[in-house]
Amino acid sequence: MLAEGLGKAVAGMARLARAPGRLTCFHSTAKPGIGPELYMARLRQFFCCSGTCYVLALVYIDRLVKRCPDLIISEMCCHRLLLVSLMTAAKFHDDVFYANAYYAKVGGVSVQEMNRMEKQFLLMLGWRLQVQPEEFAPYWGLCRAASKGAAPALQGPAPRT
Repeated sequence: MLAEGLGKAVAGMARLARAPGRLTCFHSTAKPGIGPELYMARLRQFFCCSGTCYVLALVYIDRLVKRCPDLIISEMCCHRLLLVSLMTAAKFHDDVFYANAYYAKVGGVSVQEMNRMEKQFLLMLGWRLQVQPEEFAPYWGLCRAASKGAAPALQGPAPRT
């Protein structure tokens, strides 16, 4: 349910994009042949991460958007943002996680791209991966609501500096 909610929330953000925004290492050179929801289902199948990771990934993506307002979540970058945010959440939160080569293979990118995206993602987040319970709860609700078909706007708590 949380994985589906994450996929739907990010897909909804991508559908709202009116412009591609600033190009980043998260942008694909061509439109992916699979939608974000199906891509998220693939990640869920092979990542085997805890449910908490899906909520953390959504927190991280929202933090990224707030910290970097010129980054537009579009169809050209939402897949890679799902990939790197979920991988980061799994590596930060779960006791068992995989090597970047595995995540890259599952996500359909090279290991060099995966490493570059992870580095840039962490830098753009200011290495802030810890999420307090009072910040976690609203995003958990957003994932649940999105999984049930609601399309909540990401307006979670402002990040602490």
